[in-house]
Amino acid sequence: MAVPKKLIIVFTFFYIAIIIYLLLFLTIPEFQAGIINSRQNMAILTEGSNYFLALLVSLFICFIGNASIGFPVPYPFILFSLSESIYIRYSIDLVMGEILRNGFFWLEISGIAIIGGLGSAMGELVSFLVGMGAKKVAKRSSTQTLKNVKGFGRLVLEHPKSMYLYIFVAAALPIPDDPLWISLGMSDKKINFTKCLIWGWLGKNITTFFYAILPLFLILGYTASGIEVNDISSVITEAVMLLITLSLMFFILSFNWDKFLDKRQEKKLLN
Repeated sequence: MAVPKKLIIVFTFFYIAIIIYLLLFLTIPEFQAGIINSRQNMAILTEGSNYFLALLVSLFICFIGNASIGFPVPYPFILFSLSESIYIRYSIDLVMGEILRNGFFWLEISGIAIIGGLGSAMGELVSFLVGMGAKKVAKRSSTQTLKNVKGFGRLVLEHPKSMYLYIFVAAALPIPDDPLWISLGMSDKKINFTKCLIWGWLGKNITTFFYAILPLFLILGYTASGIEVNDISSVITEAVMLLITLSLMFFILSFNWDKFLDKRQEKKLLN
């Protein structure tokens, strides 16, 4: 798998930055206190009428996170923090079992997730427009990364009847789907972007809801394992999730999808 050097340099920079961030967080008390304080200030956004401000934050950060191609904006962790603040507010008067049965709690969590899903779907418009621009560039000159992205889109475009289902699945999974939307923009076929956006939004709702309830999963998992739940463990978990997301994005951008699909087509013909 031939990987462009520029791609390796960019992602290596992000990996090193996250590792340095973790080392600073774990070894320098002042840095750790600053990060924890910023998380605690974020929790105030969902208190009372500030909840509507939290919805705007969710919409904006999810839009930026999905519009920023190749640059990992930590929008999942903003959703994580917002939903965690909601949990903290309810945990003051209720125990875990009562929180899980509280309809208003789930209504607030769902609001953050649905608005965030809308922002995420709107952010993919940028990737689609980039793809349209890249199509013009590819006609004049092409890099291996552009070929890989266009090849990734063939997984969807070769099955037009199931295209919207694939878009929904890609959006529903917590993986970077920018290459898919870029490849849709690069396609020479006629694409109904409105339908793509609707199916993408439905899928994104699942992703954002997953991030929104992740604090509950972590709290339940830590409690079952006897691990104390605190800001330190939350920050470490968020950093690990960002590393995993970067790895998935690197794989999609560097894998030669054209070669993979050509070999699969050859096997079908031989059979």
